[in-house]
Amino acid sequence: MKQIKKWMVLLLIVAVSAAMMPMIQEDKWVEAATPAPTLQPETGGVETFVPTPSASPVASESPTPAVTKTPEPVFTPAPVTEELRGVWVAFYEYKKAGLKDKSEKVFRKNADKLFQKIKSNGCNAVFFHVRAFDDAIWLSDNFKFSSYMGKKKPNYDPLAILVESAHRYGIQFHAWMNPYRITQKKIYDPSKKATTSRILLAVREVIDNYPVDGIHFDDYFYPGKGHKQYKKYASLSNKQKKANVNNMVKKVYISIKEQNPKLLFGISPAGNVEYSESLGADVKTWMKAPGYLDYIVPQIYWSNSYRTGTKTVRMFDNRFAKWKKLNKGNVPMYIGLALYRGGMRDASDRGWRKSKKVIASQISKIRRSQKTNGYILFSYESLYKKACRYEVNNMLSRIAKIKVKKVKTGETTRLQTTVWPSRLGQSVVWKSSNPSVASITNKGTIRVKKAGIVKFTVQKAGKKVSIKVRTEDI
Repeated sequence: MKQIKKWMVLLLIVAVSAAMMPMIQEDKWVEAATPAPTLQPETGGVETFVPTPSASPVASESPTPAVTKTPEPVFTPAPVTEELRGVWVAFYEYKKAGLKDKSEKVFRKNADKLFQKIKSNGCNAVFFHVRAFDDAIWLSDNFKFSSYMGKKKPNYDPLAILVESAHRYGIQFHAWMNPYRITQKKIYDPSKKATTSRILLAVREVIDNYPVDGIHFDDYFYPGKGHKQYKKYASLSNKQKKANVNNMVKKVYISIKEQNPKLLFGISPAGNVEYSESLGADVKTWMKAPGYLDYIVPQIYWSNSYRTGTKTVRMFDNRFAKWKKLNKGNVPMYIGLALYRGGMRDASDRGWRKSKKVIASQISKIRRSQKTNGYILFSYESLYKKACRYEVNNMLSRIAKIKVKKVKTGETTRLQTTVWPSRLGQSVVWKSSNPSVASITNKGTIRVKKAGIVKFTVQKAGKKVSIKVRTEDI
């Protein structure tokens, strides 16, 4: 009897074990298919979760489905519908523009003058410094008020007035920020999450409270040689620097697009590609992969008479061609132009003293290229500097347009002209192809002498417009 009981117990144990085997096998599959994530630093110190690799599990009848990561939203730049003609207004130009330590009434008046002048020079966009040193020209609880705008916060909001004034004159307003700079000698560490969070805070304060047309970053990322903090980051590879900067750029881009997909985000890197990359600006990726920026503005600040040793190099043409070639994703590209160098005597870049049409020539090349959509001038003050006057005059002549329309008042017929940019002035020179049939004054008034057909030509800034008139129709 005892022997039978032993066999029964043994059979029961075998049966239970057999029944549990599939459950044990399935538990092992689930454990192998979903390994616990391990915290592992990316290059440059940005932390991310990376799954621990494991051996391929044995297949089972009901494996746990793999978890698919939700893709980040991808936005593509809007097509460019018109030429962009921009100008940078830097923090050190506030005072001369009459914007520092002014009452609201005076500030509004001078802001209007500023944008009138910008428009009169043919510009349709301004890139205005709103955060130069981890500060703000808007009323913020998180950032100190810019000492370049005033000694203390005013009882009005400068940024609100500036945006309103720019839009009243039909000018786009892009809020220009230095992402990392605290002072001229100190930057925030780009590898720290707190740094990116602070940059995002500044961006959100602007785009949430002001109807700006975009956010604009310049070429200050990691410090270059000669900077006080260069040695602090010298051990980092370019790959590490780019990873840290890319993390910030991508988050800024997504934050802007989440607020308003129509808002633009652009960056203006240094014109020397290799130097730009050494600072952590991953320009090749930005111009190839979506999700980083809406436009790019390489600062090609050279002429075509640059001396390297005993050779003269066409530096502008060479770098212009290189940037266009690198733009694999056809990101809208505007070119930063060094108007401030007009008339400058430079031992290396001799083109600025040899020619008075450097900027005019560069604008023509930008306009002829199918890969570029406009230009931005550095900077506002240069439009009125004595040393730059010839460059400015030739630039205005190069972009000039003349419109003519016929106006009849009673028995008087005149050809009314509009000259653009308005800074060129509205006075023009009219000529008649046949004064014996009809003459014309420089005010456009036609004086008919006999029946016939005559061609009138108006000239200004090297541009000519002609119109044929049948005197019987006047």
